[in-house]
Amino acid sequence: MRTQLAESSHVLDVASDIVSAGGFESLTLESLAYASGLPAGELRDRFGGLEPILVLMLNREFTGIYMTMVDHIERDPDGGKLSRIYYYTLAGVYERPLARTLYTADREAMNVIMRSANSFGYMPGVGVRADLIETMQSVGMVRRDVDAGTVAHMLAIFSAGLALTAPHDDLDRVVRGVTDLLAQVVDEPDIEDTTPGKTAFFEWAVSLVS
Repeated sequence: MRTQLAESSHVLDVASDIVSAGGFESLTLESLAYASGLPAGELRDRFGGLEPILVLMLNREFTGIYMTMVDHIERDPDGGKLSRIYYYTLAGVYERPLARTLYTADREAMNVIMRSANSFGYMPGVGVRADLIETMQSVGMVRRDVDAGTVAHMLAIFSAGLALTAPHDDLDRVVRGVTDLLAQVVDEPDIEDTTPGKTAFFEWAVSLVS
């Protein structure tokens, strides 16, 4: 017999599948009830309605993205370099069907849901902000002669273009091309220990949701 925790996880799995396939508009209590095998009334009683289910689903997805990024960055000897952080940021999103849908199709709907639940923008856009780049400069991971704002704008344009033109059969090749460019012109050369960059990224990421 399925436990309540396992049943709740099943509901979120089903909700994720529905949104991944058809966007937020395709997810209703009725469609979720049909796909999960649980009555709509029971879903309403257990979760409090559709919006709380959406919030739980998004929280779980964002946690999964972040944990994937942290794991890759921590295990990579070069993980503290900006080029590697950007690569793992994109990989963390585009390797996950739900996250890919959220960022390429239903970005505004996602932001509205999370703002109504948390009263702030819960998740930043896919990219690297100027304040992180400046922090990476201060710890010696990014060259001092690059302009943080210019690099941030360039990456924002690339991220937006990637989302607008998704899906990509050669996504890894496209992303690696951009990250190789970052490595050549933005990363500080000849870095032996990228631990300061890893620490700076982790602290910056935590500050986004604090």
